[in-house]
Amino acid sequence: MMFARAGSCHPFLLFASVLLLGAATLPTAAAPPSGLSVEERRRFADAQLMFCFQGKGSCLPYDAGVLHEAYSRLPALRENRVIIAGNSSGSIAAAYFACFGFSDATVKHAVTRLTEGNRDAVRNMENPHSKLSKSIRGKPTEISHENLREYIAFALGVERWQDAKSLDEIVARSTAKPRYPIIIVSCNKEVLEDADASDGRASSRYKEFDLNTLTASWRPEVHEFYRAHPERFASDHPDLVLSDDRRIGRGVTYFVDRTMYALLSQIPPEERQADLRLIETAADVALAIKASVSEPTYFAPVPELQPDRLLVDSRQGDLGNVRKRTYYGGYIVAVPSQDVRRMLPGVRVFGTGFRHFALLSRSTVRDWLLADVELVAQRTEWWADLETYPDAEMESHMDFRDLTAQQEFEFGRRRAVECFAGHAGLPKFVARPKFDYPAAAAIMPAYAADDMFEKPEAPAIAQKSGKSGDVPARQPLKSNRGLGPLLTEPRHVP
Repeated sequence: MMFARAGSCHPFLLFASVLLLGAATLPTAAAPPSGLSVEERRRFADAQLMFCFQGKGSCLPYDAGVLHEAYSRLPALRENRVIIAGNSSGSIAAAYFACFGFSDATVKHAVTRLTEGNRDAVRNMENPHSKLSKSIRGKPTEISHENLREYIAFALGVERWQDAKSLDEIVARSTAKPRYPIIIVSCNKEVLEDADASDGRASSRYKEFDLNTLTASWRPEVHEFYRAHPERFASDHPDLVLSDDRRIGRGVTYFVDRTMYALLSQIPPEERQADLRLIETAADVALAIKASVSEPTYFAPVPELQPDRLLVDSRQGDLGNVRKRTYYGGYIVAVPSQDVRRMLPGVRVFGTGFRHFALLSRSTVRDWLLADVELVAQRTEWWADLETYPDAEMESHMDFRDLTAQQEFEFGRRRAVECFAGHAGLPKFVARPKFDYPAAAAIMPAYAADDMFEKPEAPAIAQKSGKSGDVPARQPLKSNRGLGPLLTEPRHVP
């Protein structure tokens, strides 16, 4: 729930063994979205903001403070001209607003639930001394997803949840479904796992990771060896398929509603950063939250029981070189905006902020799960126009978890005020991604967006009411722009 990108709220990261949940027979998904209607294209052309709820461990009240201030200053939120995203604990608030939208009533309700919710189980689990003690005794540190009941009930609009005997019962009481564009991030365990079989603390160095597409591949010499010894491959990697291609698959899945599925699937598979998983029901939303919060040492990995809802390359339900899909938390991408900006060049990207990994946590995650999260962050944060990342004082409190919910709320609210005033909020270290230009099928904004491109002589901003194909090939998009034209004077929020 609250659960940060793994390791972001303590000085080191210890991993423990986890058990996968059992499979079950579920109904077949509906046919994949085939395209956008005229009305949906118009709504995307009108979208002005991508609002990213970024995971920060059990510090959900901080995001509530940022949300309160942002809602008072950004008409795009109040008008729901927004793409909503979330990773890790941020997936909870993202899911709620995707289902119920932004209004005075929903923001007030979210602030209340995020600041008054019971965080004890997760805060106790985050304690590094407790994690060390359990690890020494050979016990897992992960806690049950049942500890998410209050927060998943909030996300799904279930007011009467206390007497529910399980998460499944809470989901059954909900009629919620995504009504607004949503992305929730999770990483793909089978693709990224690269730990040495004899020492889970070290990397096998069998795989390599492409930062441009977030794709894992076999190293050339490893692929050559396994092609010569297929029986060894089958023994070493029973969940993977060995093909003529060194490529294994993408390290990330985006859980998306029907409209985002239709939008992002228009990006060529070789350029898209993530696989797409369609979410349509309350059960899908709950799965997305569990998948995104299930980082190592927090919650057990979550299996995908309906692979026919996945788009891995260009065919729905085809897992490619992976035999199954298991979700392992949303720590890897806190700003899932590259594919969105490429399809909607006009939108500005705002994040509630996250902490970068400590060096030991960073190296541990890289050894076990391949991707260097700092190098990924440098490329994803390139797209951020503003982030209300915690200041040094707040970070010190996050390490000790010694603030009340109201104090965390005030830290978030004050930080948002500082960032909106231009005193902070731009990432310090970024790296230009390879795909920094609009996709061929991009939908142009229906509003003035004079700073959409890096070069001022870019084509009259192509204001064609959301039509595609008006942008010269590979015209670089501008980023780190701030929220300037979207901000207004604070409005009273009841």
